[in-house]
Amino acid sequence: MIVKVLINTSIKGLNKVYDYSVPIELEEQIQIGKRVLINFGKGRAREEEGIIVKVEIDGQVEGINNGKKYTLKPIISVLDEVSYVDEEKLKFAKWMAYMYFCNVYDCIKLMLPPGITSKSYEKNKSARQNTVVMLNKDIEQIEYDIQNGMIKSPKHIRLLRFLIDNETTFLNDVVEGLSISKPVINTVEKNGYIRFGKVDIQDDISSDMDIKPTYALDPTPEQESAIKTLSKFVDSNEFKECLLFGVTGSGKTEVYLQVIDKVLKKGKRVIVLVPEISLTHQTVTRFVSRFGNNIAVLHSRMTTSKRKEEYRKIKDSKVNIVIGARSAIFAPISDIGLVIIDEEHDGSYCSQKTPRYSTKEVAEYICKVNNAVLLLGSATPQIDTYYKAMSGNIELITMENRPANAILPDIYVVDKKEEYAIGNSGLLSNKLKEEILNNIKNKEQTMIFLNRRGYSSYLTCKDCGYIYKCRNCDVTLTYHKNNDLLLCHYCSSAYKNTHECVKCSSQNIVQGGIGTQRIEEELKSIYNDISIARMDADTTVIRDAHQKILDTFKNENINVLVGTQMISKGHDIENVTLVGILGVDSLIAMNDYMASERAYSNISQVARKSR
Repeated sequence: MIVKVLINTSIKGLNKVYDYSVPIELEEQIQIGKRVLINFGKGRAREEEGIIVKVEIDGQVEGINNGKKYTLKPIISVLDEVSYVDEEKLKFAKWMAYMYFCNVYDCIKLMLPPGITSKSYEKNKSARQNTVVMLNKDIEQIEYDIQNGMIKSPKHIRLLRFLIDNETTFLNDVVEGLSISKPVINTVEKNGYIRFGKVDIQDDISSDMDIKPTYALDPTPEQESAIKTLSKFVDSNEFKECLLFGVTGSGKTEVYLQVIDKVLKKGKRVIVLVPEISLTHQTVTRFVSRFGNNIAVLHSRMTTSKRKEEYRKIKDSKVNIVIGARSAIFAPISDIGLVIIDEEHDGSYCSQKTPRYSTKEVAEYICKVNNAVLLLGSATPQIDTYYKAMSGNIELITMENRPANAILPDIYVVDKKEEYAIGNSGLLSNKLKEEILNNIKNKEQTMIFLNRRGYSSYLTCKDCGYIYKCRNCDVTLTYHKNNDLLLCHYCSSAYKNTHECVKCSSQNIVQGGIGTQRIEEELKSIYNDISIARMDADTTVIRDAHQKILDTFKNENINVLVGTQMISKGHDIENVTLVGILGVDSLIAMNDYMASERAYSNISQVARKSR
């Protein structure tokens, strides 16, 4: 018996299959889609991971090729207990490789559960771990350092590539799965490529929730129309793509839930994608309360062993609904009847690392293969999606009203130039300060949105005009007052704060721009005894920090929540009656061709959080 193996490599020239023989003792374990360990290359061959793409029972182990005798190398071991990649998945991976100009194995890895060997699952499935390892530098920078020989140790490279593929991972999973000692990991941490964090373990999505069952609500006329239209498409057993265009608070989630119920009754299964699972606690809670244990949740904040367990539940058809971020589209789920992409406008649905894929395009392929319905939902859909709907290429379903005749909030625009003219040089307008004070008196809550973390955007010398930039990537450094450091938000490099210009030695250093830390400081200086919570990348490093901040804000009736775009996603807090949006000009002026579209989306999503 011989097998054709695809090698795990990003080198284009090796993007092909190689023949290997199968030892008799391993023949029973051989199956298409299982990973194997092999010796690859001539001379001093190295051990590599590969995946079986074809099995030939009567293949020739020895023979003559171009006049030369050959003997096929045997595979060393089979790494997987079960296969997650069948011939249909291989075809899917080839399509992705063609579409997104990458190697087939890069796409196959998206369809595999996290981790390196199956034995790491067995060892850690009941472990109680609380130390995580995460990347501390940008992926592009790490790849550059590897290619240019700045990172030479094979173990260091293996560790970094593992983290690139698996993102935040528990330390014990790394040690057991990669067979890398903790001293080696500590060395990589000292070199600045990774960092450690502490988290609490959550065994499953409902372990720390008090979730009570809920039942289908009586739909509004618009919801009922949307449900009937979508149910018709589900019953047709044909591919159909739809845009559910509903204003914030119009009840899109209830439509999802009732359509999913109809899909399940047909014996089909469902994938629900959300922009970022750690920010959509409320959505997950609603699904769990409606469908109970019939749900698997996949996201990078779970332990590696827990994600493997969820993969097995999905593959064994123990659950019929999969909820997760964009990577959940690759879950080993069959008999798909519906794929929902909630907040389809969100930029997180486009992968920024190889393979750089569009989740919507991938979902469209999957739905066509399965004759399923693809439902895109948003209050601010992308322009190209809306254009396709208006052109009749996809179905358009609109919901223009909120249930119970709830009205959209009033929006006021304040020109800061007029504020400066009347002597207000602060960061907040007089109108916003007045409304915040009224909210405090009325025991109502406020959200302040500024899409820039840190204290100030940059430091500059007023005498010579020098602006402090990162020595590695030439990006402007952001000042963080809490730890008095200058941080690069691109490569995560850190520099000590300076009070003297490195170019002209002047001490006339000033701060430019504003960040969430500075807004928090100004609010405390204006209002006595104000309670403030801040939600940005600096305060949400550890696992579940997003939800803990939101729970504290909601349950303890914190006066003001200051945050970046994290506060705009998936949150419905009844007592929030005021939202302040700062720095609108900077959102529109970003160096991105979609800047104005994304600015509109952010503003609309945040503004409509108030009641």
